[in-house]
Amino acid sequence: MSFKLQLRRSSAFTVLLIAASVVSACGYKPLYGQNTSAPSAQRHLESINVKPIPDRIGQMMRTAMMRGLSPRAKRSAQAYDISITLDEAVSTLAVEQNAFATRANLTLTANYVLTRRADLLSLASGSVKSVSSYNILASEFATKSAKNDSRKRAIQDVSNTLRTRLAIYFQGPGQRQPAIQQPGKLENAGSDIKQP
Repeated sequence: MSFKLQLRRSSAFTVLLIAASVVSACGYKPLYGQNTSAPSAQRHLESINVKPIPDRIGQMMRTAMMRGLSPRAKRSAQAYDISITLDEAVSTLAVEQNAFATRANLTLTANYVLTRRADLLSLASGSVKSVSSYNILASEFATKSAKNDSRKRAIQDVSNTLRTRLAIYFQGPGQRQPAIQQPGKLENAGSDIKQP
């Protein structure tokens, strides 16, 4: 092995060690990891009840949120409610010379409010937006299929962004929320709950 190759490998290893020590020293902690002093963000996420959302797009959004908040279908005692309102808008672009649009943007905006069930206190609120494009084709069926696919992508994007925002909330200011009880331990629910 040449000296240059050994030097590159050793310097790469040194850089990796320095990066690991810097990351561990700056207070970095995994978003979904366990923390011995507070419940993990995932336990809080599993305890969120997604309220019904009107219309078909609302059903799709609610299903995506429920799968995202509790991917293993493991439900904790529901300590929080999230209300979501959706707004969908379509704008055409890429207009040809004959005034026919060939491309469209579907914009999906979700406004949300997270409340604690115990006292109906609003904990977090905000808005998430996703823009997804699709082609406008000569066939009406093909255009409708493209629009539906675009809507599904936008719903998944909004759901993932919203899940990440909620996880960040529960790792930051929401970390002081009361401990989430396991479903089997609900009979002694009052003894382990810490007040924020």
